[in-house]
Amino acid sequence: MEHKPNRPFCGNVDAETLTLCQGTNMEPSGTSDPVVAKIPVVLAERTIQIDVEADICLQYPFYDIKRIKKDIFLTQCKLILTTEGTNTGKLFLEGFVRKNIEYTTADCVDCDVVSGGVHHTTADVPFRCATEVVYSTPPVFCTRTPAESIELICNKGCGGGCCHKCGEETLGTLPCEQNFIDTICYTEKPYCELEEARIYEADIHKERLDKVPGAPYNKITEKMVIYLRLKVLQNQQVNINGVGVADPDTNRPCR
Repeated sequence: MEHKPNRPFCGNVDAETLTLCQGTNMEPSGTSDPVVAKIPVVLAERTIQIDVEADICLQYPFYDIKRIKKDIFLTQCKLILTTEGTNTGKLFLEGFVRKNIEYTTADCVDCDVVSGGVHHTTADVPFRCATEVVYSTPPVFCTRTPAESIELICNKGCGGGCCHKCGEETLGTLPCEQNFIDTICYTEKPYCELEEARIYEADIHKERLDKVPGAPYNKITEKMVIYLRLKVLQNQQVNINGVGVADPDTNRPCR
């Protein structure tokens, strides 16, 4: 769009209409036979209630809160594999509620009119807690076993002069050589997915600068009830269509 020289410039719009691109629908293909797949498995799903109270001081004394936009961020969601023999675990949570607060100031107060500017402040309100989860599918994990030693014996008929390796004629356990076996297994770390968040809150205006009508406030006290719906997952080997045999010692499918 061309700008007319005799008129003030108020903005510009450049637009075009796109043509339709032709394509062909493809039928997805996959394995139809029984397989063993490594996929995320839901260990537990839980709705958690967190109660938070916070005091927020804004940059300028405010007359009215126009809007508060809220987002929730989790910085920690860690499952502790505890309480052997039970079907539960402990989930440690940490995060914050990010609030973008739009508010007005009372720069000019008259009998019937209050005038001022619109400002905004972004504040992070932290929270943390621990909760117990009940497994719908138990996590698969293994523990490291202590090292095992292999004892070498030296006899007269062993050959190769093994009895002289230590510089002395000995019969029995070879004293100058040790052998060990270490078994190290690794566990897929459980992780979380945030499915839903709901926030109920009350904002209380405090520390009014004056008792006259229209006088601004200095502080907000927020009382929040937060509901988080979380999934705890772990990558596990899953027998699809019943293939494979489970290892009874580690609850893992045999490889």
